[in-house]
Amino acid sequence: MDSLDAKLILYIQNHCRKPFLDPIMIFITNFGNAVWFTAGFYLWLSGSDAAAGKYILATLFLSWGLTSLVLKPLIGRTRVYHAVPGLVAIIPEPKDKAFPSAHAAMAFAGAFAILFHLPVGLGIAAMAFALLMGYSRMYVGVHYLSDVLGGLLTGLICAGLLRLIEAAII
Repeated sequence: MDSLDAKLILYIQNHCRKPFLDPIMIFITNFGNAVWFTAGFYLWLSGSDAAAGKYILATLFLSWGLTSLVLKPLIGRTRVYHAVPGLVAIIPEPKDKAFPSAHAAMAFAGAFAILFHLPVGLGIAAMAFALLMGYSRMYVGVHYLSDVLGGLLTGLICAGLLRLIEAAII
């Protein structure tokens, strides 16, 4: 997988990065997860759908905790910019480990939470944004595809687990 991962990340760097896209992708990678927090807090505090808001926020915190506090230290995968010769990250290099991507885990946890709780159209839009968020992590040169896919799976597990708990309680 590392060979395919390395080829893909270099392909993105050498063929997909464009000067006009760089600031957009940097913005998405740095602030994209604010979308999920904003949605969660809005739904909760506005009273429009407090249960959905709390669920979204819970999935975000669970996915962050599982990736950043448990999986990354346990797995200890080296960041892509240290492992792939010639790769240049276009954002400051994160100091934590790489697998799974916490940004992707949170983005997909938020997207699956919206998909599970709100109208399907919103869920599809959320999933499209989560995919863009995951791609941005590769575009800026800080994650392999497998890191992002690990984040997707982690986000799905967190959202699914909390949905099962929520269904059992209600």
